[in-house]
Amino acid sequence: MNISQWPISKIMQLPDHCFGRRHLVSVTKLHIGASAGWDISELALPEIMVIWELILSSDGGENGLVLMRLALGDQLPTSVAQMTALEPLFNGFGLQGLGPRTIRFTGRRDYTIRNLRMPVRTSGRRLVLENIPPPAETYMCSAGIVISSIPKEIPDCLLYQ
Repeated sequence: MNISQWPISKIMQLPDHCFGRRHLVSVTKLHIGASAGWDISELALPEIMVIWELILSSDGGENGLVLMRLALGDQLPTSVAQMTALEPLFNGFGLQGLGPRTIRFTGRRDYTIRNLRMPVRTSGRRLVLENIPPPAETYMCSAGIVISSIPKEIPDCLLYQ
């Protein structure tokens, strides 16, 4: 059955297995020095997608503090102002402030948030990461999202159970 015209709220009520294959999209930035650094995913995200998991990872640097921001964008930012102008991937997640909020966590650990099942309209943009190292520190941080596309068709038997 064709469900391409269904509203997203109705599609999100379907069982998990209707959403098809899941993919990992990740960004990683090794940064040296006191200024911010950026990375952008190689591939564009689907127009409308579902985020199932968020994975944050870092080697932590010397003091163990990790600061990063995640957003949706078309190009790799070259300044903090350009990053601030991008649309946040997760609204309200992180320290309160301008643009995409700063996500703060203790390094040398992996953080995973599972079972998000969060629909996102990306307009075909890509995942952007900003790594904000403390002064004179070197560390690497990574962020990944597990995504799937929105189904366009489902078996008829799902509707008549």
